[in-house]
Amino acid sequence: MEENKYATSFLVGGQIFAVDTEAVRHILENIQPTRVPLTKPFVIGIINNHGTMIPVVDLRKLLGKQPDDTLREQCIIIIGVEENGKEEMVGFKVDEMDDVFPYAPENFKPETVLDLTPEVQNAVAGTIKMADKFVCLLKSAELASAML
Repeated sequence: MEENKYATSFLVGGQIFAVDTEAVRHILENIQPTRVPLTKPFVIGIINNHGTMIPVVDLRKLLGKQPDDTLREQCIIIIGVEENGKEEMVGFKVDEMDDVFPYAPENFKPETVLDLTPEVQNAVAGTIKMADKFVCLLKSAELASAML
């Protein structure tokens, strides 16, 4: 029997998403990134985190939803991904943090029925069935590849 895995979940546009907890490096208050010209529309800028410049994506925009800066619980999740033999960091602005939870492999299904933008659909690992909800598990590296 396989061991439980752990996921960190968050809300974006009323939907629950998660990434493997191993990829999460930091969770920051919603600081204002510095805008960078000529970037993709969903890239809202860069932040300096302990001397490292990190690009930040608004997941609402990436999902094709309108930004909503009135949400009080917004934060930035910093994800570490392997790129060309070294770890790169990418930030994702989300509406609200949800939970860190274990899930058994038998509760994971490698498909989802959500209507997502192509950038996000390519990053979907599948769906985790929780007691009273479904969580869309995202592959960190594929999600970050839209930026790197």
